[in-house]
Amino acid sequence: MENSNMYIISVYSENQVGLLSSISNIFTRRGINIESLTVFPSEFPGIHHFTFRAITTEKVANQLVGFIEKEVEVVRAFCFLDNATSSAEHAVLEEMLMRNKNQ
Repeated sequence: MENSNMYIISVYSENQVGLLSSISNIFTRRGINIESLTVFPSEFPGIHHFTFRAITTEKVANQLVGFIEKEVEVVRAFCFLDNATSSAEHAVLEEMLMRNKNQ
C-alpha cells in the first residue's frame, strides 16, 4: 500500500452485543487487516474504548472513521498515527458527553 503507516482507530461506544463484529466488518469489506485490538472501559461511565491498529493510508483511515460513525451506533470515532497522541480526542468526547447529559 502506497504511503501506508500504522494508524490507530479509536472508537467510543456503549458496549453492545455485535458492536465489535459490525466494526470489524467495515475493515474486512475494505481489505484492511486489524493488526491489534484493545477494548476497555473508558473514564466515562458506561462508555467503552475500542482501539484498532491497522496499516493503511491517511485517506483510508479517515474513511474508516467516517464509515464507523455512519454505520455503527457509536459516541465518537477518531484516527491518528500510531506515534501521535491525542488529548484533543478526550476533550471532544468529554464535551459531547456533558452536552448529552445536560439535555
